[in-house]
Amino acid sequence: MTTDTIRKRRRHSPEFKAAVISACLQPGTSVAQVAREHELNANQVQTWIRKARQQSRLPAPNDFVKLPLPVSAPSLSSAASDSSVIRIEIPRTNGSIVVNWPLADGDRCLRWLQDLLQ
Repeated sequence: MTTDTIRKRRRHSPEFKAAVISACLQPGTSVAQVAREHELNANQVQTWIRKARQQSRLPAPNDFVKLPLPVSAPSLSSAASDSSVIRIEIPRTNGSIVVNWPLADGDRCLRWLQDLLQ
């Protein structure tokens, strides 16, 4: 093997890593897609994200999203019967998480829910 074919380990600045991590956290963006765009390995980018979370620079993913949610028939309450509100109820062992979102802002609710479930 000649010295021309030896690859050196690349070093990335903290600013570059922060920009890549930020791009990964945008709605509708996958880590693999961002990694390809920056000619990086997706596993390396995942490591950067994990380290940033450990250093508390990023919010940790929501634990309840990883749990299977029981599916039951929706119950009608006063808020749920209001046709101007989107009601999302997530049952938990220590209570429920209830989100009431204005129906007029349904597109943002959809994007929020998609981000939450990624």
